[in-house]
Amino acid sequence: MKSKKIAFSNGNQARMVLPPSGAKATHILQALRIERPEALIIIFGAAAGFDETMKPRVETLFARGIARAAIQMSAMIMDGGTEAGVMAVMGQAVAAQGRKSILLGVAPAGKVTYPRGPEKGSIEDSAPLDPNHSHFVLVEGDEWGDETETLYRLAEELVRGTPVLTILADGGRVARKEVLLTIRRDWPLIVIEGTGRLANQIAATIRGGTTHSDQGIGSIVRGGRIELFHIDEGPDALTNLIVRELSREVRD
Repeated sequence: MKSKKIAFSNGNQARMVLPPSGAKATHILQALRIERPEALIIIFGAAAGFDETMKPRVETLFARGIARAAIQMSAMIMDGGTEAGVMAVMGQAVAAQGRKSILLGVAPAGKVTYPRGPEKGSIEDSAPLDPNHSHFVLVEGDEWGDETETLYRLAEELVRGTPVLTILADGGRVARKEVLLTIRRDWPLIVIEGTGRLANQIAATIRGGTTHSDQGIGSIVRGGRIELFHIDEGPDALTNLIVRELSREVRD
């Protein structure tokens, strides 16, 4: 398995691999030349349907909160890799901090476009790869969500003896599946309240102390190691929370 470079118009060059079905996580990471990081942060959230009115505050939280914490903890960041919603914001945040962190995007090959690859408009319901990510894994699949299994196999390989933290902002159908898989692995989850949809539903259920009629939300709340963080608390507080949670994972 070999990787190749993608050159984006902003000058960033990313390494990409298209692994065959069933490829081992170790082989994928070797092809990308990624070694086990000091910590891993996984971002879940909205691609389509992201509330643009929240975008300035989310951008600040990601750049001065998540990206700074990643640098402080020498953490690698993983997400869905497309230039949409929270993934685009995460890419901009890492770029704003000087691209000091590995930012790996995992996406279905049949749904994304990129330079010298499938062209914009050539695939229905597609999205371009984000130009600020450093690495990509494009898995075999033609539907959003086909990448989830590979994302978790890569994460499980990376976190052997390494602390992991997941963060949810907004979120829809795919994010819900990812959060449930996170809960089943007993990985800690920070829910950014005030960003919309899934994040707000989880926060409201926890704060209300009630059983949610949606069984998926109920399963998340009952089984999860969840920390609520309100969007108005600001980036410094988010940095402190991320550092504290990752440090706790090291101690545990």
